[in-house]
Amino acid sequence: MANNSFDEILNKKGSSGFIQFDHKERQLNLVVQKDNRDEMTQTNDVKALSGGERSFTTLSLLLALGESLETPFRVMDEFDVFLDPVARKIALETMISLAKEMDHRQFIFITPQDLSNIKTDPNLKLFHMKPPARSNVVGGATQQTLDF
Repeated sequence: MANNSFDEILNKKGSSGFIQFDHKERQLNLVVQKDNRDEMTQTNDVKALSGGERSFTTLSLLLALGESLETPFRVMDEFDVFLDPVARKIALETMISLAKEMDHRQFIFITPQDLSNIKTDPNLKLFHMKPPARSNVVGGATQQTLDF
């Protein structure tokens, strides 16, 4: 199940991949093909991927594995910081779509990025927090609290 979901999510960005479980060695390995039409782009070394490709692959893995978990809520923090605008758009659309399909669970996505292009509806709420006030006192910045 996770293998199919992993590949389906990667396909949304034009990539493909699968998860290799080595139960004897207790290892999980990812095989990613950056271009699903070109087998020469396949790698089993995730470190060989660019930062954005690695982020999208990690996000795809987490979403795929998450479909098998029976947790009442999921939180993903700064999932999109290394994604380019196209990959970020695909990731957000995928995450929102998946969250709406699993309406018996709650999803919280935290990002410092702009979400003004996301349309809300009764099942999708956006909360925008004010940036924290920074204080430059002797000895460095001090911890601040945020007002909601």
